Amino acid sequence: MCGVFGWVSAAGRDWRVAHRLLVEMAAAHEVRGKDAAGWAALTSRGELLWQRRPGPARALFEGPKFQALRRRCIVMAIGHTRHATSGAPAVNSNNHPHLAGDWALVANGHIYDHRAIAARHGLRLTSECDSEVLARALARYGEQEGPTRCLGMGGTQSVLGLNHRTRRLLAWTNGEMPLVAFRTDGLPGVWWASTEEIAREALAAVGLHARFAAARPSIIYRMEISDGQVVIETRRVEVAKR
Repeated sequence: MCGVFGWVSAAGRDWRVAHRLLVEMAAAHEVRGKDAAGWAALTSRGELLWQRRPGPARALFEGPKFQALRRRCIVMAIGHTRHATSGAPAVNSNNHPHLAGDWALVANGHIYDHRAIAARHGLRLTSECDSEVLARALARYGEQEGPTRCLGMGGTQSVLGLNHRTRRLLAWTNGEMPLVAFRTDGLPGVWWASTEEIAREALAAVGLHARFAAARPSIIYRMEISDGQVVIETRRVEVAKR
């Protein structure tokens, strides 16, 4: 069990408030794992910044590298709190986000027999973490086919994937792990969290309220910024049996 969370917004002027909420989201998601934590953020110029390390999330998100992001114009961010299932957290390559090609990915769940799956798809893994196979599949198959391939791997999965080249964020779940989206009152943008309960704890810490919607299984949510707005497109995928 891990925690995933994220944010997309075109309103750079509200970034400092969003930054504070991301710190609280990381801390609240520690209930789903304290073995390691990580984040990836996209600037308005398309620069991908990221960090991961063993240990609880609050220490990482209150650390100098994430705090320095307050001076940047960030438009997308994803975060992770890890409860390790495969791959020792002390080996940092096992921690999230996993980077492959243009993608940074965080996931909650477990992909069973991930090495056999990787071999079947011809994917080269560089860590012991099963979630890496999802990032490698996205890099191999792309935005359209990649999520379908990932869902076809089965197991339990809720995923946030950030592409720094296309400047898009993808989200999905196969229904075996929770994932919710929400919008806050007075703060533009779309947010993601593992559960509504966790998100509400973080929102209370910064004095905000929100409207929630659970992600639907096998629906791919694609978010990008267009004309100063967050545009969300959805599509249902038919998952082939492994």
